[in-house]
Amino acid sequence: MADGPSLPSIAKSQDEYMAALELYEDGYYDQAKKHALKSLEIKENFDALSLLVDIAIKKGEEAEEYLKKLSELYPSNPETYRTYFRYYFNKDKELALSYINRAISIIKNPKYYYDKAKLLFSMDRYLEALASVDQAIKMENKNAKYWALRSEILLKLGRLDDARISGDLSLKLDQNCRDARIALARLYLALGDKKEAREILSGIVNMENDEEAKKLFDEAF
Repeated sequence: MADGPSLPSIAKSQDEYMAALELYEDGYYDQAKKHALKSLEIKENFDALSLLVDIAIKKGEEAEEYLKKLSELYPSNPETYRTYFRYYFNKDKELALSYINRAISIIKNPKYYYDKAKLLFSMDRYLEALASVDQAIKMENKNAKYWALRSEILLKLGRLDDARISGDLSLKLDQNCRDARIALARLYLALGDKKEAREILSGIVNMENDEEAKKLFDEAF
């Protein structure tokens, strides 16, 4: 029987993955890809394959090769189907929906319901999005991002008072939650309160690098 990978090789593979992840987070996608591929060369692993899919998404490249390996090697891992979901989010929303539902069928995780809510929101299916984010909140009610998304959905549904309550709760849970400030700014703009919208947006860290926040701030004058 062949021996498995030695501990030093496993550690080396992990080191290459961590280097790839750091480069990816800093926006150096080509260099990140090289390290992720090196990690796989040393030892096949889920994290490097998933990261290669995310790099492909950022670069607008195809990722079917990595997705196929994920489904072959990790067919029972719900994160496999969440990776498919991310890849198809802007390519084929119905297909993306089928994949996040598959992840949920394996394990009911609040972040999967949140992902599903974001997708449904992007499809203008607001009532379904609300049901999904409410499920996420039921399972994890102190996540500021979940409440921020709920506020955005309620605004679309015209439920302004409820949107304010959810947005305020999101910000109370995390004063640094960017999504909460975006949601509340949109609400205040809808209410015609530009001054309050500006104040809320001014709390966003590194707003100069946030195109969405800058656009909303311009609208608040």
